[in-house]
Amino acid sequence: MFFDDEGAYWHIPVAVILGFLLLLFLLRLSGKRTVAQFNMYDMILTFTVGSVLSSSIILDNVAFLDAAIALASLIAMDYVISLVIMKFDGVRKLVRSQPTLLVFKGELQHANMRRERVVEDEVLMFMRQRGVDRLSHVSAMILEPAGNVSVFSDAQDHGDVAKSLQRSGVDIPS
Repeated sequence: MFFDDEGAYWHIPVAVILGFLLLLFLLRLSGKRTVAQFNMYDMILTFTVGSVLSSSIILDNVAFLDAAIALASLIAMDYVISLVIMKFDGVRKLVRSQPTLLVFKGELQHANMRRERVVEDEVLMFMRQRGVDRLSHVSAMILEPAGNVSVFSDAQDHGDVAKSLQRSGVDIPS
């Protein structure tokens, strides 16, 4: 019930060590971008890499060489996609989500909030977390592609927040 009758457990620590070293090598080779803060694309890549690595460690019928080729292919695919994303805005918009404006100049952006499924209570929570006590003090609140929230308050000197946000791909109401 608890143990396999075959008793060949030595392959698990060996697979862990080899898999960890291989993944470390591949991630160092691919650069920091591969392990940057998560957006949806990065999360999918991470889950897929983790699944391949865990399969090679736990499952007897997955050869380590097969897992190594799969991991190298995933990391290479990520590297190529990141190069394509750098060159083509259209591909970037398909692969990565854009930041979304939730509050602008003290006004809730209800259409954006509905699209992102954010309710007013959450906006107020984000404000409290940043020490902002009034909606009228929020110059801008942005739901970032990685899921975190940026809050610009009028108590801080941000220069022209609207221009800065537009450069970041945030749609500003007219």
